[in-house]
Amino acid sequence: MNISRDSAMRIVTEMSSIIGHDVNMMDEQGIIIASTDPERLGTFHGGARELLRQGLGELVVSGDGEYPGARRGINLPVCFEGATVGVIGITGKGNEVQQYSQIIKKMTEILLLDSWGERQKQLRAAMWSQFMEEWLFSSAELVGERFVERGLELGIDIRKPFQIFVVALEQRGAAEEQERLGRVEEAVRQVVREATGGFYYKLPFRYVCFVSPVDEERLREMAGRVYENVERCGFRSFIGIDAEPVDCRHVRGAYDRAGKALRAAVQNGERCAFYNGVDIEFIAGEMPLKARRDFIARLFRGCSERDCGEIMDFLPVYFRCNGSIQAAAKELCLHKNTVQYKLRRIHRLTRLDPRSLKNAAIFEVALAILKTLRSDAAAGALHL
Repeated sequence: MNISRDSAMRIVTEMSSIIGHDVNMMDEQGIIIASTDPERLGTFHGGARELLRQGLGELVVSGDGEYPGARRGINLPVCFEGATVGVIGITGKGNEVQQYSQIIKKMTEILLLDSWGERQKQLRAAMWSQFMEEWLFSSAELVGERFVERGLELGIDIRKPFQIFVVALEQRGAAEEQERLGRVEEAVRQVVREATGGFYYKLPFRYVCFVSPVDEERLREMAGRVYENVERCGFRSFIGIDAEPVDCRHVRGAYDRAGKALRAAVQNGERCAFYNGVDIEFIAGEMPLKARRDFIARLFRGCSERDCGEIMDFLPVYFRCNGSIQAAAKELCLHKNTVQYKLRRIHRLTRLDPRSLKNAAIFEVALAILKTLRSDAAAGALHL
């Protein structure tokens, strides 16, 4: 094991604060890698090198210069899993520092073990993050036998089917709200772990949740519990769900579909939305952004921004009323002649009559496209 300089520096600083003497940490070559005396950093300690060469249990230096680069004090081996990995040295008179030697040795080894455990935890977290990023954002060809083995080594069996839902938090900047994110993560973990084999991957202000296949009612119930738990932590959330189970090679597609459903939830102000591939809005969302904008620009090329807004406010009501002038007039609190005037005006401005079945379909697509554009804008504000 190689002792990191950061870990060594934390250890000697803590030890020195307890005993009131300078403390040094030397590596297996006798180089001082950490010291409470800045001038000694990076210098050679001959006493430490001699201790390591002879395999001594301790080495007392009676005076400065007795060994190259060494000062008066006591030096002891630092052991980890049965091997000597370095030397801890205390500077001072023998009778003053001898009383601390074994305590300092033990404490150093305990702190070194804690530091190693933390480094292993960080390394595992980094490996997990890299694995999940590759799984979510790379092509299906990557997911082969070796990739499955990597998952098993990290404690995930990706050979079984999953369903995916994405939880996004409404972002705020206050420091006190940032502190609540730990509780939010626990709230998500609590729900997901109750699902057999469930786990999640954390992204900034977003959680990608993997659960074993269940019916739509159970998924909706999970989403509701996540929403309520997150809300109790002081955050508003939106949830997008892809209800279709997928195997490990098609996780990226499921994640993309859950993301589209998430955008729909944000746009509609709903706590959650399911992806439905036959819904006209989802189909419109599959179109490239430029194609969507060009479609709207061509359809409303003869309209002002205000005209466009009025048309888009009026037509959803007219279509919801199945083209009934009387029903639309009642819902809009207008005279039926006014409704007919609006229809004629739309025809004049766009050269398409919304009373025609063919043209009504075009306007329905336009409404869906505008909804996706607004959804993209709202999602962008949440960095979805």
